Amino acid sequence: MNTLPATVLFDASATDSFINPATAKQIDCNLEEMDVQFYVTTLIGSMYQSKLIARDCSIINQGKPFLANLILLGIQGYDVILGMDWLAKYYATIDCK
Repeated sequence: MNTLPATVLFDASATDSFINPATAKQIDCNLEEMDVQFYVTTLIGSMYQSKLIARDCSIINQGKPFLANLILLGIQGYDVILGMDWLAKYYATIDCK
């Protein structure tokens, strides 16, 4: 993330992309308040809410920069979750055998 190494989950079951608030504090992204409160329910039933989004965060993968809009969410175990919004934007292919 920008120049900070980060643990990233590519999650095709997530409709949106997220960033841990602690990670967001360490990188240079434009934080904005969303018009609505955003609620997320996990597979195990935990519910999170947020009203902040980090716009145009730079993700560098194999030397190539990619931009992402990341909703601040108290996720655990990962710095960033890249969901279908990001995967579709960059035409990502998930190859499973």
